[in-house]
Amino acid sequence: MSVNRLLLPLLALALLVASGCRSHKEASRPAVPAPGTAPADSAPSVVVDETVPTYIPHYYTANFSGTAQGYTANGQIRIQSDSIIWISGSKVVELARAQFTPDSAIIYAKILNRCFKGTYLDLYRRFHYRTSFDELYRMLLSDDADAQLSAIISQFGLEATLHIDPLKEVDRLNFPMSVPAKVNPL
Repeated sequence: MSVNRLLLPLLALALLVASGCRSHKEASRPAVPAPGTAPADSAPSVVVDETVPTYIPHYYTANFSGTAQGYTANGQIRIQSDSIIWISGSKVVELARAQFTPDSAIIYAKILNRCFKGTYLDLYRRFHYRTSFDELYRMLLSDDADAQLSAIISQFGLEATLHIDPLKEVDRLNFPMSVPAKVNPL
């Protein structure tokens, strides 16, 4: 069993999430606020300035599984509204991680010791896919995220089947994203 054959679908998943999707349905998954907005049912927490309320951040998590080229891998998606989208994929051991923030992206192929770090413009220059944090966020919250991601993976020449569990709201999450100092570019 080749490590590259296992890693390829996970890297494709990270890249396809980074590539985004131009057509979106309105999200009917849990009521997750759009970036830059406060959830409708949230109450202001600590008020620093009486004219500017501060809201408690909302955290969401979901597991996913995917099959490509006869190999199955599992992973987790973690989201902090307005701030971070984090994805990790594994097959016995962690193979790859990706972290997207409003202004940067990191894709780390741990098993290959290769990494991409940069802005969304750098991501476009390197992989020829234009996207933004808002597009990624909306795509992951859409009803047909599985189908959208599977369709994007097919653009990489892979037939893949993905299943993303419904997002669950949680009180707190961590977003581990350490990359060794000496790593080759992806």
